[in-house]
Amino acid sequence: MRKSGDEQEFFEGSVTDPAQIDQALAGANALVIAHMAPRAPGVYDSPAVPFDINVKGTALLLDGAVRNGIRRVVLISSAAVVGKPLLAGEFLSQDLPLSPDSIYGLSKALQEETARYYHEKHGLEIAILRPLYISLGDTLEDKYGNRRESVNWQLIDPRDIGEAVLGALLADELGCEPFYLAAGPGAEEKADIAYAMRRLKWNPRYRFLEFKQD
Repeated sequence: MRKSGDEQEFFEGSVTDPAQIDQALAGANALVIAHMAPRAPGVYDSPAVPFDINVKGTALLLDGAVRNGIRRVVLISSAAVVGKPLLAGEFLSQDLPLSPDSIYGLSKALQEETARYYHEKHGLEIAILRPLYISLGDTLEDKYGNRRESVNWQLIDPRDIGEAVLGALLADELGCEPFYLAAGPGAEEKADIAYAMRRLKWNPRYRFLEFKQD
């Protein structure tokens, strides 16, 4: 179902339906992948739902991009793909191997592996964005409606993720590249966000400096 607004057109469908994907992508010149299986209780206790939506859905969208002549793709992944070094306090560099420590992280890692396959096989230019903890920079409310009492380096405002998406859509000569997105106090010392700032011309607006730190 398509819905037209003043400047936007909306299509309601399923990422697991190739025919609906083709309808949605017809005439598009870029693709932003941001879908995720719901974080309802128990969903990530097994791979059944996450793999069907996160992994299969991403593969079908990338396949649809190839069929519809789309070359530029932005995949919103997660730093959970490097969950083990993240938990160990290691610096998150571009060359860290994928090492998830949860089914959620595994599903996102498989998204990234699928993206690399379509880059190498079909030449898609893919920016892989790896945000950390998403929280509003003015209220500290996260996407589940919970409000934090203090901040740390991992926080990233969704509006700054949007700016990174725009930068990825406009960037020159993308390969298949991961970009860490974090903007809390000291983020530069914990993850290579400098690469995203340089390559995507990204400058996060919300740095969470006015709040109490963890």
